[in-house]
Amino acid sequence: MTERLEPARFSSGIPGADYVIVVGLELEKELITAVQGTGIGRRVAVISDDVVGKKWGESVVSSLSEAGIAAELFTFPHGEKNKHQATVSALQDELLKKRYGRDTLILALGGGVVGDVAGYVAATFLRGVPYIQIPTTLLAMVDSSIGGKVGVDTQYGKNTVGAFWQPSAVIADLKFLKGLPQKEIVSGLLEAIKSFFTSDKDALRAVDTLALEDPLSSPEALQDIVVRSIKFKAGVVARDEREENERMVLNFGHTVGHAVELLSGFEMPHGFAVGYGMLVETKIAEDLGVLASADRALVCSYLERLGITPAGLKDFKVDDVLEAMKGDKKARGGAIYCVLLRSIGAVSTDGGNYAHQVEEGVVRKAYQSITQ
Repeated sequence: MTERLEPARFSSGIPGADYVIVVGLELEKELITAVQGTGIGRRVAVISDDVVGKKWGESVVSSLSEAGIAAELFTFPHGEKNKHQATVSALQDELLKKRYGRDTLILALGGGVVGDVAGYVAATFLRGVPYIQIPTTLLAMVDSSIGGKVGVDTQYGKNTVGAFWQPSAVIADLKFLKGLPQKEIVSGLLEAIKSFFTSDKDALRAVDTLALEDPLSSPEALQDIVVRSIKFKAGVVARDEREENERMVLNFGHTVGHAVELLSGFEMPHGFAVGYGMLVETKIAEDLGVLASADRALVCSYLERLGITPAGLKDFKVDDVLEAMKGDKKARGGAIYCVLLRSIGAVSTDGGNYAHQVEEGVVRKAYQSITQ
């Protein structure tokens, strides 16, 4: 692709933790500027997984070295199954062994797992050091790199131990998406349309024009999807950083989605799990009379185009899904809470709440009507 794409630069707008976000192609200069902006003479630790580190790690370290910035690559085994406390402890031990101190700057180079792990390392190393998010998957660009949520999974659920630790910058270089499997692109796109279903109906036009088989062949649409997703999420986080109410809107599809992801042993890609969650949660909203059938049909048409159909849920028993949902971090006192879509581009905010308690029987009925 030879077409020039002007970088999109904007502020996160998060009070007390404002940082720059850049979305574009070939953003080495922007990364160097962001690193230098954290302070002169910082010792840079690039944390990645073994797959991304092998593909991109050395080039990032070289770019920094050429700019006179000392950097070193640290990797851990890839995959959600390695997103746990032992991985964090091992990385922190490596940093301590090599005498990294309070002048440390961490670069999180990778997808959502890397961002969460490296961010959690940063949040807890020597009681907190700065870090920069460099997402390398579409899912991480549109979602996990924004908002400052970092942490690890436990046997009890996804992201059940962690912290809020805002990055110093987010550099979303679309070049990292080149050559990624289409399944990775679809996973990220599912997370993006989750945001568009809840808040930005017009953004679905960019989804319609994106070339799934080669997203970089439609760079403007790709950049538009990433920018719109980030701006929406950053705006919500700016108003509700600690997820006391409005930030829960970002969890549309996640109550069921996290349960399915957990039951799959984290083998199911996160975006696909959210897609199945939206399939069920829109049915719940329809059954409760909150969402019109025509709007749910439109949601389902987008999901089907991206491979999300009821057949994908048949391996998960409703009783197991319900039990897993009760352990979700949004649950209160064992009760299930869901974000209910009201129309394409809006959610129910009855009572001033963005997440609503849903009776177990309602969930069971909706789930069974889809899977039977």
